[in-house]
Amino acid sequence: MNVPARYRLPIAILASIAVVVLIFAAVALVSQPRPSDSPSPSPSPSASVDPTSSPEGVVRAFFDALARARRTDDPTLLTPFVTSTVSSAYLTASGFLEGQKQVGKASVITTNELRDLRVDTQDGEAVVTFTHQMEGYDIDYDTGEPLESPTALPDVTVRVEVRQVDGRWLVDRFENMP
Repeated sequence: MNVPARYRLPIAILASIAVVVLIFAAVALVSQPRPSDSPSPSPSPSASVDPTSSPEGVVRAFFDALARARRTDDPTLLTPFVTSTVSSAYLTASGFLEGQKQVGKASVITTNELRDLRVDTQDGEAVVTFTHQMEGYDIDYDTGEPLESPTALPDVTVRVEVRQVDGRWLVDRFENMP
């Protein structure tokens, strides 16, 4: 077939566009998600597990709640995880939070890691020890404005005593170890 010279360039452009469209369509079809024979992922069991069902769980929940409480200086966030509001754990934490509040500051905790947990359980009581790493900064209690730059606190070894009360593990006392 003899195509006049003036039509060759437009035909070449149209042919190129058609090839690009075909390649794009083929890639789109190949990369399209397909139904899988494997079961769909379900939420992890830990998302629905009661943190008070184990000594480690309640210790993690308590220190997570304490980190959150430091932002508002509100010790009531700890009550689901302690044996009582007159327990050493609750009084120690609430005393610290009240002290922060009295000087007009709160804290934002950016890292709150519990590592190397060891649990020794005996007759409804357990001792949990771990290395605690925290980073964060203090803020003005009233305005929320930062009072300092983020700081990594030195790692500390923490010893926590937990007790089983009505089938739930609860924190009774904690202390930093030398």
